[in-house]
Amino acid sequence: MNQIKIMLIEDHQVVRQGLKKLIELEDNITVVAEAGTCQEALENLRDDISLVLLDIALPDGDGLELPGKIGTRLPGLKYLALTTYYDPVFVRKAMEYGINGFIPKYASFDEIRSAINMVMKTGSYLYPGLGSELFFKGPKPGLAEEELKILQLLATGENQKSVANQLYISLSTLRRRIRGICTKLGVKTIEEALASAAKKGLIK
Repeated sequence: MNQIKIMLIEDHQVVRQGLKKLIELEDNITVVAEAGTCQEALENLRDDISLVLLDIALPDGDGLELPGKIGTRLPGLKYLALTTYYDPVFVRKAMEYGINGFIPKYASFDEIRSAINMVMKTGSYLYPGLGSELFFKGPKPGLAEEELKILQLLATGENQKSVANQLYISLSTLRRRIRGICTKLGVKTIEEALASAAKKGLIK
Protein backbone atom coordinates (compact mmCIF):
# COMPACT_ATOMS: atom_id res chain seq x y z
CA MET A 1 0.00 0.00 0.00
CA ASN A 2 1.45 3.34 -1.06
CA GLN A 3 1.84 5.80 1.79
CA ILE A 4 0.24 9.24 1.44
CA LYS A 5 2.75 11.58 3.03
CA ILE A 6 1.22 14.82 4.24
CA MET A 7 2.43 18.28 5.14
CA LEU A 8 -0.08 19.64 7.66
CA ILE A 9 -0.36 23.44 7.74
CA GLU A 10 -2.56 24.82 10.53
CA ASP A 11 -1.77 27.75 12.79
CA HIS A 12 -3.70 26.47 15.81
CA GLN A 13 -1.39 23.94 17.43
CA VAL A 14 -4.12 22.08 19.31
CA VAL A 15 -6.09 21.59 16.09
CA ARG A 16 -2.94 20.58 14.20
CA GLN A 17 -1.89 18.02 16.80
CA GLY A 18 -5.39 16.60 17.01
CA LEU A 19 -5.58 16.18 13.25
CA LYS A 20 -2.15 14.61 13.17
CA LYS A 21 -3.11 11.99 15.75
CA LEU A 22 -6.28 11.10 13.85
CA ILE A 23 -4.52 11.00 10.48
CA GLU A 24 -1.81 8.70 11.76
CA LEU A 25 -4.39 6.14 12.85
CA GLU A 26 -4.74 5.38 9.13
CA ASP A 27 -2.50 2.67 7.68
CA ASN A 28 -1.86 4.51 4.41
CA ILE A 29 -1.54 8.13 5.62
CA THR A 30 1.20 9.76 7.66
CA VAL A 31 2.17 13.33 8.54
CA VAL A 32 5.82 13.93 7.61
CA ALA A 33 5.96 17.73 7.98
CA GLU A 34 4.09 20.42 9.91
CA ALA A 35 3.80 24.19 9.83
CA GLY A 36 1.82 26.95 11.50
CA THR A 37 2.62 29.76 9.08
CA CYS A 38 3.37 30.29 5.39
CA GLN A 39 7.03 30.85 6.20
CA GLU A 40 7.30 27.65 8.23
CA ALA A 41 5.65 25.75 5.39
CA LEU A 42 8.31 26.89 2.95
CA GLU A 43 11.09 26.15 5.44
CA ASN A 44 9.82 22.68 6.34
CA LEU A 45 9.31 21.30 2.84
CA ARG A 46 10.44 17.72 2.19
CA ASP A 47 10.93 15.89 -1.08
CA ASP A 48 8.71 12.98 -0.02
CA ILE A 49 5.52 15.04 0.56
CA SER A 50 2.63 13.94 -1.66
CA LEU A 51 -0.22 16.09 -0.32
CA VAL A 52 -0.48 19.39 1.54
CA LEU A 53 -3.44 19.70 3.93
CA LEU A 54 -3.66 23.38 4.70
CA ASP A 55 -5.69 26.01 6.43
CA ILE A 56 -6.26 28.98 4.13
CA ALA A 57 -6.21 31.64 6.85
CA LEU A 58 -2.65 31.84 8.20
CA PRO A 59 -1.19 34.56 10.44
CA ASP A 60 1.58 35.67 8.10
CA GLY A 61 -0.09 35.46 4.70
CA ASP A 62 -2.73 34.04 2.39
CA GLY A 63 -2.64 30.27 2.30
CA LEU A 64 -3.96 30.39 -1.25
CA GLU A 65 -0.56 31.58 -2.40
CA LEU A 66 1.24 28.52 -1.05
CA PRO A 67 0.53 26.15 -3.98
CA GLY A 68 2.29 28.57 -6.32
CA LYS A 69 5.26 29.09 -3.99
CA ILE A 70 5.64 25.43 -3.06
CA GLY A 71 5.13 24.38 -6.67
CA THR A 72 8.30 26.15 -7.79
CA ARG A 73 10.28 23.76 -5.59
CA LEU A 74 8.06 20.68 -5.50
CA PRO A 75 5.84 20.53 -8.59
CA GLY A 76 3.07 17.98 -8.80
CA LEU A 77 1.89 18.05 -5.18
CA LYS A 78 -1.80 17.84 -4.35
CA TYR A 79 -3.44 20.47 -2.12
CA LEU A 80 -6.48 19.99 0.10
CA ALA A 81 -7.83 23.10 1.81
CA LEU A 82 -9.34 22.66 5.26
CA THR A 83 -10.97 25.91 6.30
CA THR A 84 -13.98 27.75 7.69
CA TYR A 85 -14.39 29.62 4.38
CA TYR A 86 -16.93 27.69 2.35
CA ASP A 87 -18.64 30.31 0.24
CA PRO A 88 -18.93 28.99 -3.36
CA VAL A 89 -17.17 32.05 -4.78
CA PHE A 90 -14.26 31.49 -2.41
CA VAL A 91 -14.17 27.82 -3.35
CA ARG A 92 -13.79 28.79 -7.01
CA LYS A 93 -10.98 31.19 -6.15
CA ALA A 94 -9.20 28.47 -4.19
CA MET A 95 -9.38 26.11 -7.16
CA GLU A 96 -7.97 28.80 -9.45
CA TYR A 97 -4.97 29.12 -7.12
CA GLY A 98 -4.20 25.42 -7.48
CA ILE A 99 -6.19 23.84 -4.65
CA ASN A 100 -7.25 20.33 -5.69
CA GLY A 101 -9.82 19.79 -2.99
CA PHE A 102 -11.83 21.81 -0.55
CA ILE A 103 -13.42 20.66 2.69
CA PRO A 104 -14.87 22.71 5.58
CA LYS A 105 -13.55 22.40 9.13
CA TYR A 106 -16.92 21.21 10.36
CA ALA A 107 -16.51 18.00 8.34
CA SER A 108 -16.02 14.77 10.27
CA PHE A 109 -12.65 13.05 10.25
CA ASP A 110 -14.19 10.27 8.19
CA GLU A 111 -14.98 12.89 5.53
CA ILE A 112 -11.50 14.43 5.76
CA ARG A 113 -9.94 10.99 5.31
CA SER A 114 -12.17 10.40 2.30
CA ALA A 115 -11.16 13.77 0.83
CA ILE A 116 -7.45 12.97 1.24
CA ASN A 117 -7.81 9.64 -0.52
CA MET A 118 -10.01 11.06 -3.28
CA VAL A 119 -7.62 13.91 -4.04
CA MET A 120 -4.74 11.45 -4.32
CA LYS A 121 -6.76 9.00 -6.41
CA THR A 122 -8.64 11.35 -8.75
CA GLY A 123 -6.86 14.70 -8.42
CA SER A 124 -9.89 16.56 -7.08
CA TYR A 125 -12.46 16.66 -4.30
CA LEU A 126 -15.32 19.00 -3.51
CA TYR A 127 -17.32 18.57 -0.32
CA PRO A 128 -20.93 17.77 -1.27
CA GLY A 129 -23.05 20.91 -1.38
CA LEU A 130 -20.19 23.40 -1.51
CA GLY A 131 -20.99 25.22 -4.72
CA SER A 132 -20.87 22.09 -6.85
CA GLU A 133 -22.70 23.96 -9.59
CA LEU A 134 -19.59 26.10 -10.12
CA PHE A 135 -17.42 23.15 -11.14
CA PHE A 136 -19.48 20.25 -12.37
CA LYS A 137 -21.67 21.00 -15.34
CA GLY A 138 -24.44 18.67 -16.37
CA PRO A 139 -28.19 18.12 -16.40
CA LYS A 140 -28.28 18.25 -12.57
CA PRO A 141 -25.59 20.72 -11.40
CA GLY A 142 -26.67 20.36 -7.76
CA LEU A 143 -24.97 16.96 -7.50
CA ALA A 144 -21.32 16.94 -6.51
CA GLU A 145 -18.73 14.72 -8.20
CA GLU A 146 -18.72 12.22 -5.35
CA GLU A 147 -22.53 11.99 -5.37
CA LEU A 148 -22.49 11.24 -9.11
CA LYS A 149 -19.83 8.60 -8.49
CA ILE A 150 -22.02 6.98 -5.83
CA LEU A 151 -24.95 6.81 -8.25
CA GLN A 152 -22.78 5.38 -11.02
CA LEU A 153 -21.34 2.65 -8.78
CA LEU A 154 -24.73 1.68 -7.41
CA ALA A 155 -26.15 1.60 -10.93
CA THR A 156 -23.54 -1.00 -11.93
CA GLY A 157 -24.80 -3.31 -9.19
CA GLU A 158 -22.21 -2.62 -6.50
CA ASN A 159 -23.56 -3.03 -2.98
CA GLN A 160 -23.35 -0.20 -0.48
CA LYS A 161 -20.45 -1.69 1.48
CA SER A 162 -18.39 -2.04 -1.70
CA VAL A 163 -19.17 1.53 -2.75
CA ALA A 164 -18.17 2.87 0.67
CA ASN A 165 -14.85 1.01 0.48
CA GLN A 166 -14.09 2.34 -2.99
CA LEU A 167 -14.77 5.91 -1.88
CA TYR A 168 -12.82 5.52 1.40
CA ILE A 169 -15.82 6.42 3.56
CA SER A 170 -17.77 4.56 6.23
CA LEU A 171 -21.09 2.88 5.49
CA SER A 172 -22.92 5.41 7.67
CA THR A 173 -21.35 8.30 5.74
CA LEU A 174 -22.37 6.68 2.45
CA ARG A 175 -25.95 6.32 3.66
CA ARG A 176 -25.97 9.98 4.67
CA ARG A 177 -24.72 10.87 1.19
CA ILE A 178 -27.49 8.76 -0.36
CA ARG A 179 -30.13 10.58 1.69
CA GLY A 180 -28.69 13.86 0.42
CA ILE A 181 -28.84 12.61 -3.17
CA CYS A 182 -32.46 11.59 -2.74
CA THR A 183 -33.32 15.02 -1.33
CA LYS A 184 -31.64 16.80 -4.26
CA LEU A 185 -33.43 14.62 -6.80
CA GLY A 186 -36.78 14.95 -5.03
CA VAL A 187 -37.22 11.21 -4.40
CA LYS A 188 -37.51 9.00 -1.34
CA THR A 189 -35.51 5.86 -2.12
CA ILE A 190 -32.20 5.02 -3.77
CA GLU A 191 -34.07 3.00 -6.38
CA GLU A 192 -36.05 6.10 -7.32
CA ALA A 193 -32.85 8.16 -7.29
CA LEU A 194 -31.18 5.76 -9.74
CA ALA A 195 -34.20 5.84 -12.03
CA SER A 196 -34.33 9.64 -11.89
CA ALA A 197 -30.60 9.97 -12.52
CA ALA A 198 -30.76 7.62 -15.50
CA LYS A 199 -33.70 9.55 -16.96
CA LYS A 200 -31.79 12.82 -16.61
CA GLY A 201 -28.71 11.34 -18.25
CA LEU A 202 -26.55 11.56 -15.14
CA ILE A 203 -25.62 7.88 -15.20
CA LYS A 204 -25.40 5.27 -17.89
